[in-house]
Amino acid sequence: MAPSPSRHPKTATVAKANSALLTDRTLLALGSDPAFIADVLGDLSEEYTYRAAHDGVYAARLWYVREVVRSTPHLVWNAIGHGTPAARARLAAYILAVIVSVSVLTIAWLTRNGPPTRLVVGGGIDSDGIVVNNLGPVHLSMRVLDAAGHRLERTDVRYQRISGVPITVSTRGVVQCKQRGDAVVRASLATLNKDFVIHCQPIRTLRSAGWGNFVVGESARTLSVDAVGLDGDPVTRIAARLRVDDSTIATLDGDGRLRPMRPGDVSIDVEIGDRVTLAEVTVFEQVRTFEGLRPDQRWVVAPIHLTRGASLRWPLPTGRFFLSFSADSNQVPPTRGFIGLFGSSSIAQSPIRMSVAGPIWCTRMPALEPGVLDAYCLARAPGATVIIRAGPGGLNEIVGSLGLERQQEH
Repeated sequence: MAPSPSRHPKTATVAKANSALLTDRTLLALGSDPAFIADVLGDLSEEYTYRAAHDGVYAARLWYVREVVRSTPHLVWNAIGHGTPAARARLAAYILAVIVSVSVLTIAWLTRNGPPTRLVVGGGIDSDGIVVNNLGPVHLSMRVLDAAGHRLERTDVRYQRISGVPITVSTRGVVQCKQRGDAVVRASLATLNKDFVIHCQPIRTLRSAGWGNFVVGESARTLSVDAVGLDGDPVTRIAARLRVDDSTIATLDGDGRLRPMRPGDVSIDVEIGDRVTLAEVTVFEQVRTFEGLRPDQRWVVAPIHLTRGASLRWPLPTGRFFLSFSADSNQVPPTRGFIGLFGSSSIAQSPIRMSVAGPIWCTRMPALEPGVLDAYCLARAPGATVIIRAGPGGLNEIVGSLGLERQQEH
């Protein structure tokens, strides 16, 4: 008995006919020329039938899809040339949908997360570990990354102390430093392990934290901290969180250095361990003298250089303002003082005197550091002046700066 003929080519031919009919309708709806469609699809259908009979259905389908893709630019161009405005609009919508779909799939593929491959230490200023200035418990910061650098949200990292000073470490990564010193801790996730150092530097008292004042154009400056540890010694290794309320006046570099941008007052929130403080910084504009100040020049500073017995007299603006003379650091010996406004220091032969004249009233502010004279003034009318004199005794010359900060009138 002769074997029955295979039914696969027939089935494939029927399926292909239905597919070709659907493709034919779609191309006509997009505005393609019917004769052109018939030629292209007719050739493809004949070749498909032949390949399905000799090479198999799956090989024929693969060939058919490849040929349709190769013919797509010609079909689209034909539709553009022969289609109606409505058909061209439909074609544009279909093309846009394809582009969007491909873009979404590409982005999803590129941003997909892989298995964890790295544990990265975070939170602190040391690249080899974490600085802890807290007295109370603190949760360790550890980032889990895949091979592409994507951050993975994993909560199953486990921790244990390996060596160093005795600190409390929970398996979830909560640590508490009760003394100064370094401890080695291991973080584990599946087969990944990461050993790092906990720098225990708990702060008992935070006396001050700030940068001082700036002049526009000065270099960035590192945060200065006066902190005392549990053992009574200074704490010099600091991990601070900083936030500037107006980055147009001063901005923070990546390493926590503050850089002046324009004149003005700015506040910086400083968080160190369990302590939170506010650092006030003033950025001054450098001027040669107070002569001819514009109304918009609210924060200015001028250099002062006087030889022994010499003096200077500068006009002052009307309104309320602070005056501040600061001597250079090498001008302030520990056994010498400065004479302030309307009074004298307790140390004789002080090297400088500062006073005001005219329709002005001033009150002397407490001296916060040696070599600084501060006063709060109200000039009621034009004609007020400030006079600075170098005393007859002491240094041969006085070098420093005189700052003026106007208060905004309400």
